[in-house]
Amino acid sequence: GQQVIRGLAGMLESPAGGLWMKAMGEAAFSQTARWNLPQTLEKEEGNSPFCQFMMTSGWVINLEEYRSHSQRYGELKLPTWLQELAQAWLVVPLMVGKELIGFCILASPRTRIDVNWEVNDLLKTAGQQAASFLAQMQATEALLEVRKFDAFNRMSAFVVHDLKNIVTQ
Repeated sequence: GQQVIRGLAGMLESPAGGLWMKAMGEAAFSQTARWNLPQTLEKEEGNSPFCQFMMTSGWVINLEEYRSHSQRYGELKLPTWLQELAQAWLVVPLMVGKELIGFCILASPRTRIDVNWEVNDLLKTAGQQAASFLAQMQATEALLEVRKFDAFNRMSAFVVHDLKNIVTQ
C-alpha cells in the first residue's frame, strides 16, 4: 500500500498520502496504509455519496478546487473527516473496471502545481494501474488463506483418522 501512495505522490511531488481500502468482508473503507500522513480511524461507507460520486464519475477530486468552486462537482458532499484533514489536496479513486476498490488521498505538493486535464488523466490512469496491482495483491492473499485452510483440513483429517483407529483398537 505504501508503494502505491509513494508512486502516486512522486508524480506530483506530494510529500504525504494515505490509502483507504476495504478490509476482507467489510463494507467500509478504512486507512490501510499511510506515508507522512497522520493515522485516522475514520471509516467511509462504500455506499456513501462520496464513494458513489467517485464510482460513477471516476474523477480525481481536487480539494482546493472543490473549496473554491464546489458547483463543478455537482451534488458532491465531502465527509467531515476529509474536510478536517488539513494536508489533503487530491483524492485519487482506485478503480478496477467499474468497481471502486479504494482511494488515495495526496497532500499538497512542495511546489505549486496546476492540476489540468493532463494531470487528471495521468492520475486516473496511474490510479487504475495501482488498483489492479492492489486487487491482484488481495487475490493472492485470499488464495494463500484458502491454501492454509486446505492444509489445516487435510492435517485434521489425518488426526481424526488416527484417533478413530486408536478408539477402535
